[in-house]
Amino acid sequence: MQVKGILGSEKVLFWLEVLSLLNAWGSVGLGLHSTSRWLQCQKDFENVMALARDCLKFVQTFVSAVSHSTPHLYISAVPILPANSAVAQVLQGKFSGMVEVAVGHLTDWPNADLLLLGHALGVRSVAFSLDGTRIVSGSDDQTVRVWDAERGVQIGSPLQGHVSWVTSVAFSPDGTKITVRMWDAERGVQINREL
Repeated sequence: MQVKGILGSEKVLFWLEVLSLLNAWGSVGLGLHSTSRWLQCQKDFENVMALARDCLKFVQTFVSAVSHSTPHLYISAVPILPANSAVAQVLQGKFSGMVEVAVGHLTDWPNADLLLLGHALGVRSVAFSLDGTRIVSGSDDQTVRVWDAERGVQIGSPLQGHVSWVTSVAFSPDGTKITVRMWDAERGVQINREL
C-alpha cells in the first residue's frame, strides 16, 4: 500500500518538507484526517491508521515552527518527538547527527491534544481546577461538564438546570464547587439557585 510506504518511512518528512516549501500546510491536516478516516473502513490497516493519526499530531504540534522555517522540521521537530510516538519509531536511526534531548524528553504526546467530546453546542467557557486535575466547561447547550484533565474523559453526568447559555464557569479555590450555579463538584448536585 502506497500510504504505508510514505507514512511508514522517512518519506513522510520529505512530503511535509515539500508542503512546507509550497506553503501548503492547510492541506496537510485535512489530508491526514481524511486518510485516517478512510483507513478505518479498511481491513488490517490499524498500524497505518495509527501512523496517520500520529503524523497528524506531529503536524499540529510543530506546524507553527516549521511553517516559518522549513529546516525546523529537522532541527527542532524530529529531535523532540515523543519517544513512544509512531512517527519517532519510524524515524529512529534514519538521520544521523541530530540534536538530542538530554533531560526531560517526552515519552508520549502531551495531553493538551485531547479532544473533549460531549457538548451538543458550542462551548463558551472553560476553567481548570487549581490542582490541574479537572476541567469544567460551560456550553450553549445549557450544561456544565466536568472532565478528567489527564485522560480527557467526562466525570459524572452533565450538570443540567440552566435556563440559558452557560457563559462563565469557574472552580472554587478549594476545587469542591463550580460557580455560576453553585454545584458540589464531587457529588454533582446543585447547592443553590442560579446567581
